[in-house]
Amino acid sequence: MRFINTLIAVVVAVVVVLFAVSNRSVVIVELWPFPVRIEAGLYAVILFAALLGFAAGAIGAWMGGGQTRRDLRAAKRRQRDMEQSLARMKEDLAAARAKAELSQPKV
Repeated sequence: MRFINTLIAVVVAVVVVLFAVSNRSVVIVELWPFPVRIEAGLYAVILFAALLGFAAGAIGAWMGGGQTRRDLRAAKRRQRDMEQSLARMKEDLAAARAKAELSQPKV
């Protein structure tokens, strides 16, 4: 699995480098309501937009999974409580068996 991840990362890196080398033209980026004018390489503008979209998607996915994470934490708490309860019941059963063996008349 680690090899596959490394291979995918290398392929993505090569594609990004080739993209950057192929799109070196300078473009002017203006943000309409603001008096901001930035001159940057086309590759930088496109990669920044892709990064911004990825971040927005990741934040949206994380926020969308909030209920699932909350349910998972509650289930883990219930599981821990049940395991502790089971351990106490096993101890009580062992104590009851030991007590029953002591109270049995010896033949």
